[in-house]
Amino acid sequence: MPSTTESPATLWELIERAVRLSPAATALRQGTRTLTFGELAERVRTAAHRLRALVPADGESTVGLLFENTVEGAVAFLGALRAGVPLTPLEPDSAEAALVGVHRDLGPLHLVGRQEKLRNLAGAAGASPDRWQGGVLVDVHELTAGPGAADGPAPLPAPPPDAPALYQYTSGSTGEPRAAVHSQRDLVHGGEIYAHTYAVTSADRVLAAVPLLHSFGMVAALATALYTRAELVLLGRFTPAAMLRTMRENACTIVVGTPLAYDLAARSAASQRGAALPGETVRLCLSSGAALPPEVADRFARHCGPAVQQVYGSTEAGVIAAQLPRPDGAADAGVGKPVRGVRIRLVDEEDRPVPPGGTGALLVRTPAMFTRYLGHPGPSECAFRDGWYVTGDLARLDGDGRLHLVGRKESFVNVGGKKVNPLEVEAALLAHPAVAEAVVWGEPVEGQSSERVRAAVVPRAPLGAAAITAHCRDRLLAHQVPAEIDFVASLPKTSLGKIRRAAVAGAAPVRNRDET
Repeated sequence: MPSTTESPATLWELIERAVRLSPAATALRQGTRTLTFGELAERVRTAAHRLRALVPADGESTVGLLFENTVEGAVAFLGALRAGVPLTPLEPDSAEAALVGVHRDLGPLHLVGRQEKLRNLAGAAGASPDRWQGGVLVDVHELTAGPGAADGPAPLPAPPPDAPALYQYTSGSTGEPRAAVHSQRDLVHGGEIYAHTYAVTSADRVLAAVPLLHSFGMVAALATALYTRAELVLLGRFTPAAMLRTMRENACTIVVGTPLAYDLAARSAASQRGAALPGETVRLCLSSGAALPPEVADRFARHCGPAVQQVYGSTEAGVIAAQLPRPDGAADAGVGKPVRGVRIRLVDEEDRPVPPGGTGALLVRTPAMFTRYLGHPGPSECAFRDGWYVTGDLARLDGDGRLHLVGRKESFVNVGGKKVNPLEVEAALLAHPAVAEAVVWGEPVEGQSSERVRAAVVPRAPLGAAAITAHCRDRLLAHQVPAEIDFVASLPKTSLGKIRRAAVAGAAPVRNRDET
């Protein structure tokens, strides 16, 4: 056990500190089920020993956790990190093809998840009930059940805080998902940043309305709760009604969610006219995973109580900037100010600093930054410039030091040498009252080095191409107007609700003529 003067550098050390200071305090809550910090420590130790008995300590094996927002999911996650086995968090309903891809990326993969899911995988592969693709299958309930031999035949060695511990897949919203390599110290630093930025204490109850398998939920909810000894409240499977009910019944003070979660919850609350506001005890709502539309923030504040604050970050870098609550309840402009420990640079194409107020490529250094993409040396090298992480975003700083995102450099469309920002075109499309969602990308023009602007739109009411094109011509320059607009029933999204732009462009049929 580390001395009281040492700063915790792993999640297990955070748990040990919580056990010393408040063993009987509630650490996890899901419905009527709770675990104190003392009980959590025992369950995590047991899960760690069981994993080490099942998974080879060969330095090549990885635990793939089909990570649900449940007590068992959280204990399994912490147990794998305590065991010192590299871990990759995965969608609990991952298709077999996706898991085969992860196996191909990471090598020997040992899956932890619900028994039903594992049984289906083994059956489809024609393998024994506890094997898949050469790896073991571990029922998450059996792994995390207690009581058990907490210390086994001998205490497990402490996992090194700076060793590769987490292979965190990027969202894939703008391209191919890659596994970013993080250490446990990165997670602890992330929890520390959130605790400092938002004054989180052991008196808080943090509702995770976002998947813990993604970096935002993992750090803003789980790591922050462990760092501050706050109570972490889990929903299990998300529904808007469950989110509202849990906020109210558990007197939550902090909510960690996505724009989609806040939108669905606000619409659900609006339908319950006359009901008490579900967020009467909530002092802070954090949103990340996608841009927060102003109308969503307004709707949630109107029907649920508190304002929603945007957090800007990435899987690779962790939290970069954050909006802070203001006395009038409004949100800061842009995506907020850089948080403690984060340094930023805005540079032009020649790597020169841009003048004040100018737009440039955003480079960052953060305490929670990843080291590389596993198995992708080329992209790993391109991701850094002299030790700075290249976010791929274009941004500017205003006079008050707030960061404003302008767009992503690689997503700009080259129309005859003129650069078109897809975000500007999407904003124009979304300004039409009959448009619910929109995504814009560049489509190569056959036989030319140029591109044309193409869009996919989800209509909320009957809408024709001529009407939406005329609408865009009133708001955009001629070269910005989409040359073609596809009307679709829905757009593919990540589990955080972010539109998978690359998937939309890849699925669109190729056109060889301009149909404006």
